[in-house]
Amino acid sequence: MPIHNSAHRRHHREPFPAPPSPGIYRKIAYSFVALTVIIVFAALWFSSVRAAVTIKAAREASTVEASVDVARSPSQGQLPGRVVQGVFEKIQEFNVTGRGAKAEDTIATGKVRITNNYSKDQPLIKATRLLTADGRLYRISATVLVPSKGSVEAEAYSDQPGRQYEFADKTKFTIPGLSESLQKWIYAESIGSFAGGQKTIKTLTQGDLDAAEKDMEQAVLEQAKKTLLAEVGDGRFTEAVYLAKTLDMKSNVKLGEEADRFLMSYKLDVTGVFYSKTDMESLVRERINERVPEGRSIVSFEPAKTQFSISQVDVKNERATVGVKAEVITKLSDKSPNITKDLILGLPIDEAESKLEAVEGVESAAITVRPSWVRRLPTLKDHITFKIE
Repeated sequence: MPIHNSAHRRHHREPFPAPPSPGIYRKIAYSFVALTVIIVFAALWFSSVRAAVTIKAAREASTVEASVDVARSPSQGQLPGRVVQGVFEKIQEFNVTGRGAKAEDTIATGKVRITNNYSKDQPLIKATRLLTADGRLYRISATVLVPSKGSVEAEAYSDQPGRQYEFADKTKFTIPGLSESLQKWIYAESIGSFAGGQKTIKTLTQGDLDAAEKDMEQAVLEQAKKTLLAEVGDGRFTEAVYLAKTLDMKSNVKLGEEADRFLMSYKLDVTGVFYSKTDMESLVRERINERVPEGRSIVSFEPAKTQFSISQVDVKNERATVGVKAEVITKLSDKSPNITKDLILGLPIDEAESKLEAVEGVESAAITVRPSWVRRLPTLKDHITFKIE
């Protein structure tokens, strides 16, 4: 019995599991293919997104200072040129302007004709009085003899100073020193006008001296420029910068003294540094480019507005250092450390534009992403291009 059961168990086998359905393998294969397609599509999408960033940069005016060495025998980095010096002098007359002048009453003067219709000659001594109908008193300047039935001319002046003694119209005078009966026959009339009852007192002011000094300096400097250029005698060196020093200035009228005119003498020491205009402009551009702040580029530079000055000079050896001050317009360049692609990688367009516009020197920023339906910037730097206007 037990043997029989044992044999029975040996001959009984568990059945093998049924093999998987072929549909499962298809599903796995389809899933793998779909995942691969998604990965490839994503890779293609990320590699196809491009962004173009256009930045409008603010223009900024700035002053750039540099120096240029000029020498007759130039070494490396120096500009060829000439350094010459001379002393120049000029004397010139100037008018006192009368600023702050004062009016002063003075004696009015003129001429009269004295007529004698009486039967006898009439002598009139110096200072004989002449009286107008309105009571103004005048006197003759010298003794005269007025012949009978004749007349003489005489100089006359007002008895008191003042503009009220001036007149332009013909005026008749009586002679109060004669008897009333003679006054009818002997009288005087003006010849022309009486003037000079008031004069303006001009005094030399500091303003007169300053204006004259400015005119003299300019005149002497122009004289010096022509003379020094002729001394250089080299057609290459047509441009120059000058150093002028006043050695002496004198006036024949002292400050505050009364005068209508005055003489001024002026002596000027002038040094000229002469150079080629083309060579200087080229070297100045080079110096300016070296001094433009990092991350900025030059938009415009006008050589004609550049200012030059002599900072050091050695006339004997004909060497000089010329200071240069130039006004340039600059803007942010694509090398600015404040504008980088890292700042906007992967950001939404609006956020990226806001970040760029927050950078100092940026007026506005506009970003275009391709394909147009994408609203976020790529995460790859080489898929972003910058253009700064």
